[in-house]
Amino acid sequence: MKLGYMVSLRDVKDLSIDGADFTELLLFGRDSELVNLDVLIDTLHHAIPRIEFVHAPEFISHRGGESLLDLSSEDQSLRHASLRAVRFARDIAAAIGGVRVVVHPGGIRSSVGDREKLLSNLEMSLSKLGPSRLLLENMPWYYWHKGFGRMVANICVTVEDMEQLRPLVEGFALDLCHGYLSRPEGDPGYGEEFLSVFGKKVRHVHVSDARAPDQEGLQIGDGEIDFSVLKRIDVPILVEIWRGHDHNGKGFRLGIERLRALEKDH
Repeated sequence: MKLGYMVSLRDVKDLSIDGADFTELLLFGRDSELVNLDVLIDTLHHAIPRIEFVHAPEFISHRGGESLLDLSSEDQSLRHASLRAVRFARDIAAAIGGVRVVVHPGGIRSSVGDREKLLSNLEMSLSKLGPSRLLLENMPWYYWHKGFGRMVANICVTVEDMEQLRPLVEGFALDLCHGYLSRPEGDPGYGEEFLSVFGKKVRHVHVSDARAPDQEGLQIGDGEIDFSVLKRIDVPILVEIWRGHDHNGKGFRLGIERLRALEKDH
């Protein structure tokens, strides 16, 4: 398995984990305002392990505050701000070697909303971006928002939603944890189904453990997911443990060690 971990602009030079093959750069909403790209790009281009993916920010600056990036929003100004954030991520990705960009679709609400409208808005946004180097990530049914608590992901939870968007992106980032939590009772077959439906369209996988109905980002082996599905996967796998970067990457390091042990067992 080709395994990696997440870094940010703040720790990309300092966080180093033995046994990792690549990193994924997670951007934050104000990075575009705070960084000097001319100074930064050389550092990112020569990062060790190599940055192979850029993750568009989860939160962005909007109207003087902070909002979830939402390519499906009914608010046109928020959609435009989200498009700008994804384009910035693309600029970073292009500058460090044309790597792929992972993006969340949006559609996170306090309750179930107008799914058809949200999907239509997302389709418009993805059409404006174009598919090149864009990987859309699947979402869990329940979504924890740091300011509002437990919310609902209205779109891109089901395989059927992702299938509808297949022509608009280069591929998909399968999040096994999100897939398991796509149903309140847990869906142990989600990963297998996703891989069967999309095949080589799956360009990247995010991995952490989970417990239904809404505990995500758990350490490998501390939840309910059967990771034997990883035997079918030959694309880069990101270990995405909640707060895995703390204590010099202790959580990421343990996750990688546990996946290497599972690989030997299989």
